[in-house]
Amino acid sequence: MLETRKSDRSRSMFQSGLKILLLLTIMSVTFSLCPAAEVEDGFVSLFNGNNLDGWVIEEGDVNSFVVRSGMIYASGDVNYPTWLRSEKQFENFDLRFEFRRVGWCNSGVFFHAPLHGRNSKVGFEFQIDQKVGEPLSIKTCGAIFGVVPPLANPLKPSGEWNSGRIVMDWPSLQCWMNDELVQDLNVEENEELKYRLRYGYVGLQALGYNVWFRNIRIRELPPKEEWISLFNGENLDGWYIEGSGANAKWFINDGVIRTENGTSYLVTNEEYEDFELHTYVRTVKHANGGIFLRWKQLAGGDRGNEIQIENIPDSDYPTGSLYNVVRAEQPWYEDEKWFLMQIRLKGAHLVIRVNGETVVDYDKFPTMRSGHISLQMHKDKSWIEFKDLKLKKL
Repeated sequence: MLETRKSDRSRSMFQSGLKILLLLTIMSVTFSLCPAAEVEDGFVSLFNGNNLDGWVIEEGDVNSFVVRSGMIYASGDVNYPTWLRSEKQFENFDLRFEFRRVGWCNSGVFFHAPLHGRNSKVGFEFQIDQKVGEPLSIKTCGAIFGVVPPLANPLKPSGEWNSGRIVMDWPSLQCWMNDELVQDLNVEENEELKYRLRYGYVGLQALGYNVWFRNIRIRELPPKEEWISLFNGENLDGWYIEGSGANAKWFINDGVIRTENGTSYLVTNEEYEDFELHTYVRTVKHANGGIFLRWKQLAGGDRGNEIQIENIPDSDYPTGSLYNVVRAEQPWYEDEKWFLMQIRLKGAHLVIRVNGETVVDYDKFPTMRSGHISLQMHKDKSWIEFKDLKLKKL
């Protein structure tokens, strides 16, 4: 009888121990999954912990990124070019977030990302990677992907949460991981970074690996850029048409400037001399057109100089070339897909970027004066589209 009581008591203590252990495990998992309840003073939460309000999934379906237990989750079934972006664009900011990976992982946090094109080339990517204990490289966690290795790699073991922080106050860029400084850059001193976008979306990358994000919040810093919109998305106010191609036409289609057929020009009313011009461009196969800088008038051929648009790799002057002067390095583009064209002209120095690649860097621009900006259509039975045209005076 005594042995039976001892056995029952031992069994009861063992079961109680199991219950306590289970309760502690549940509490541990719960605390590890729950996002922080408070946001620091001056910060705005970009993720409400319940759904993806304020975010947009690009090039993927509604299940590409999902919310689970207060976290944004990208499964291993989601891959490039799918990504998740903020609805709002940001210029200078203090961005803070947490991320977790299990096992092998490759992902990233984009900032100054474009609406179209390669985020890590047009904008910036804070690299997320699983490797530790290896030489620091442009692919190591905490790198500005493809360009600058991190100063250190304090990545925590698989399954643990890591904190990230990105402070962009152009030209200063600083990044931390787990409270350790991993980037401290003057962006304008880096040839690969100095012409990248100075504004854009915050984004999360999916590359076919499981990755979780939470506690994403941001504090905006004072802006330094002053951009002028050249197109209001509704009509051609601020522009006039030149040229009399038989079938040429310019019109607005769903917030986009579209031109079709023949040869004609859409010209700004205002003149500009030193500026930076950004526009998204999309063309049908074999279309031909351009963007003229420092244009005066069509009569007499006083058109300034042309930046060519012709997506033919073996053309004498493919897309991005300074026509008849400098042939562009081969840019990346696809017919009928949007690409970003960045044009920077100051004095005689011209820089042209297509989809994040510098294709022309030339310091003898021929036309030295102010002039109009002119969009050109130059081929029958084809079309070209432009959108989000904006200009910054230099």
